[in-house]
Amino acid sequence: MPASLWNRGFVLWLLGTAQSQLGSALAGIALSFLVLHQTGSAGQMALTLACTLLPNLLGPLAGTLVDRWPLRGSLIGADVARGLLQLTVGGLALLWGEVPVWLVNAAAVLSGLAGLFAGPAASAAVPALVAPGDLARANGLLGSVGRGAWLLGTLAGGWLVTSWSPPVAILADGLSFLVMATLLGWVNLPRRAAAPGTRPDLWTELRAGLGVMGRSRLLVLAPIIALLLNASLAPVTAILPKLFDTLGASASGYSTFLALESAGLLAAGLLMVRFGERAAPTRLIGSGLLLTAVTYTTLWCWPVTGVLLPGALLLGLGFGLINLPFQTLLHQQVPQAYLGRVFSVLGMVSSMGMPLSLLLVSPWLDRLPLALWFGLAALAQGAGWLAWHWGCRQGQREPAAATA
Repeated sequence: MPASLWNRGFVLWLLGTAQSQLGSALAGIALSFLVLHQTGSAGQMALTLACTLLPNLLGPLAGTLVDRWPLRGSLIGADVARGLLQLTVGGLALLWGEVPVWLVNAAAVLSGLAGLFAGPAASAAVPALVAPGDLARANGLLGSVGRGAWLLGTLAGGWLVTSWSPPVAILADGLSFLVMATLLGWVNLPRRAAAPGTRPDLWTELRAGLGVMGRSRLLVLAPIIALLLNASLAPVTAILPKLFDTLGASASGYSTFLALESAGLLAAGLLMVRFGERAAPTRLIGSGLLLTAVTYTTLWCWPVTGVLLPGALLLGLGFGLINLPFQTLLHQQVPQAYLGRVFSVLGMVSSMGMPLSLLLVSPWLDRLPLALWFGLAALAQGAGWLAWHWGCRQGQREPAAATA
């Protein structure tokens, strides 16, 4: 176990995360406006986003395989695959001028499949890179540095799309994945010891991961809350580019919104670095849910640029207060041998709300008032805060009841 937070493996991981986030921010803006410019439809953009997220339905199976395979191999393979896919889409867009939407969606599905292995593997790797006492600071640093890079990427993405073209930003994202794969080759991740005796089959190991989750009320409640939240936030993600287009801000306004959201996430990461060991993760998560609920209510009432941009900063802060402490909570409560399975099950349940929601609402995104989707997100965030508050109180009563 590393004695210092600033060991070579963690520093390389930090650098790789930063440049990968930079490239992903560039591509996120570029892909949105590539589809929007070719089709003029927010519904088509929603379908492309859904294609990226649909593979998450296979998350538990991927997480079980991640717990069996070497972490570094899973991470490098996923980054190489995603890098080649982005280079292909960006290169074809430069050569042809327009890429058929079916081809963009096929690449989105394949990229989502690769990310299916990268997500739980990356989450499971962090406890192997730092000491247990440094987990909160490490997650805070990864969140703040990653979001700082995302901030730069969104600002650069708006400039690239406006001054050059979406394919250039997509190519930059492809290169960033290949750089991340190269850096991972120098990170030493310890091999996990195999369990004694005959290894159980895949489905037995998957059930064991579910059993670990069932021991904690919060671990059972968290994916249900996330499912509700993501289902309501997905339409907001899809309509934002069109909303800024109707307000006359176009790509520059959208990229500024994402940049401010990233600045809020960066601030949350810095707060975690400074106070992460002192504040209870459960309280931070509740604060984040309440802040985002209030912010979405404000955007619902006043969907104008002057309110959207500062609202983005508060949303980013709220999302950071939800996500970063939850990473630490899982690292503290789940044995490392089960992290891949637990992260993948949570990811599957929470993220499947986005593609299902997008597929259901995509016909209505261009027909209903755009601000309406902020209101639905506000209601979902408020319900999530109430459910989390209830779960924390119930969790506090369980030990007392057991003692009695």
